[in-house]
Amino acid sequence: MSEFDARLSTALYHIAILGTVAYFVAVYVFGFRKEKLEAFICYLLSGWVHRKFFHREKAILFQQMQDIKQKSKTELAILEIGVGSGMNFRFYPEGTRVTCLDPNPHHEAYLRKNLQKCDKNVKVVGFIQSFAENISAVESDTFDAVVCTLTLCTVRDPAKVLSEVRRVLKPGGTFFFLEHVAAQKGSFIRRVQNILQYMWPHLASGCNINRETWSFLDQSEFSQVQYRHYSANTWLFFYLRPSMYGTAVK
Repeated sequence: MSEFDARLSTALYHIAILGTVAYFVAVYVFGFRKEKLEAFICYLLSGWVHRKFFHREKAILFQQMQDIKQKSKTELAILEIGVGSGMNFRFYPEGTRVTCLDPNPHHEAYLRKNLQKCDKNVKVVGFIQSFAENISAVESDTFDAVVCTLTLCTVRDPAKVLSEVRRVLKPGGTFFFLEHVAAQKGSFIRRVQNILQYMWPHLASGCNINRETWSFLDQSEFSQVQYRHYSANTWLFFYLRPSMYGTAVK
């Protein structure tokens, strides 16, 4: 390891320690419950993060959903996994019925606030409190589309999640995804990601900063999988630049 890498590793370690201490102070000293705090932070920051760093790619990705809606004679049925505070609603076509899935029940109040700000005819028809590895509350062949953005990095078993996504999609249904992912092996950013990975999941709700998400998609049983890697303009958070978006068809 070079002297620069050693210094960087030390600096990141101390930053992670300070962040962890600050988090536990907020949780235990000020009485915040972990899930409530995470939902509040998500509502507070996600709008800015999504607009600043992911808006263009989302607009490209969800344009395909408009095509699906035009071919459909009924309202579009969507399941959104890891819905958070509902930052994707503005991209959905008119006449969309969304079922939301998230393990944190405190997101529901915030996503309904964002739904009121949405100027489209989008309806939230249900909120399922569950992890995506087991969506037993949903019958097979139910949804026209499943959406998952900035969530596959956090799930405990990506392969199982993709299997469940495929199960609940109607035949020919489409899975839409956008994620930050691992950088190329051996690159400077990948080395930074590998260092941060020791603490990052504890600071970011279980997020795995160096997950090779594309490998799980490549091994899935979808009939068609297509995705594009790109570098997000995340400023000082350069370790989050490697990203991908795409679709998978049942």
